[in-house]
Amino acid sequence: MWFFFWRVVVMCRFAVTGILLIMAGMPAWAGFDEAVAAANDGKFAEAFSEFSALAERGEARAQQALAWMYYEGQGRQRDYAKAAYWYRKAAEQGNVTAQINLAQMLAYGKGIPRDFAEAAHWWRKLAEQGDARSQAALAGLYYRGKGVTKDIGQALSLWRAAAEQGNIEAQRNLGLMYGKGQGVAQDDVQAYAWLNAAAEQDDRVAANSRDYAWGQLDTAQQQQARILAQQYVEKYVEPFKEKNKSPH
Repeated sequence: MWFFFWRVVVMCRFAVTGILLIMAGMPAWAGFDEAVAAANDGKFAEAFSEFSALAERGEARAQQALAWMYYEGQGRQRDYAKAAYWYRKAAEQGNVTAQINLAQMLAYGKGIPRDFAEAAHWWRKLAEQGDARSQAALAGLYYRGKGVTKDIGQALSLWRAAAEQGNIEAQRNLGLMYGKGQGVAQDDVQAYAWLNAAAEQDDRVAANSRDYAWGQLDTAQQQQARILAQQYVEKYVEPFKEKNKSPH
């Protein structure tokens, strides 16, 4: 049987040693670097105070960082409603991480009323800029008809765009679409190759379905599938491995 599995995009983290330090070369408001340093040293209460002051003054990166601290309960008691509030503030200023996380909170109804239509709005903005996580998440909404008119063709197109950027969920779901013949001609060779790409990135659902797909192939198709799977690993897995391992 085909194991179809869909979920929305993973939260993009306020990574203490990641996302904020990446911004080190960008112009920073006074106090921002100090807040980052405090967070990196585990002084979360101090970092929270600094980020709060900057967020109130309109600094988008501080708003995003403050939202994550509320979400994780770092330096302050966990508060999803306040996390959503500050993610929205940062998202409205164009902060990509905040836009992705606000969309997910809207999709789950976490700290904010569930609103698939608004989640689709934010994911669409980023999907149009080529963000693979947002493309994959928006595809899921089109597939299920949540917040948008159900459109299997659009879901397939978005999953393909994300899959070609190494997105694991998109690779898995694209493979399943080929296996089931949804929105595309049924093709077990393509199904195997895409499912293998996701399985190579440790997706167990994809691995189970890949093994099932293999059993549907005759000897000639198995040879084709081996070749295509290797090509997809080289083109759509290897170049993106480090990116997929890094915190967002």
